[in-house]
Amino acid sequence: MSKVIMDAGACGFKAAIHAQKTGDWVMQVSISSGCEMLTAMNPQLSEVNWRKGIFGRIRDCAVYEVCSQHVRHTACPVPAAILKAIEVEAGLALPVDVTMRIEGDHHHE
Repeated sequence: MSKVIMDAGACGFKAAIHAQKTGDWVMQVSISSGCEMLTAMNPQLSEVNWRKGIFGRIRDCAVYEVCSQHVRHTACPVPAAILKAIEVEAGLALPVDVTMRIEGDHHHE
């Protein structure tokens, strides 16, 4: 099983994404989080054909399709974290951390 721990940012939610290969091309993905939008995806992610889940264009990605039905914030980083968990479990990527650093003026007028 592969696991990605995500601190989603300003929303304050954290998520643990688990990916388990259950067949040649099938993964079971589950999300533990205080965010109801994320956990609502669990039934649809219980059986993911990972070839359709990670290859191709974003608009054709099965994982992003599920996320688009539940996640109301387009900048949510969790969909990419789901794909990273799948890639690692499928042996297509090394378990290397991804970093996003936000910089900018925090003063509002």
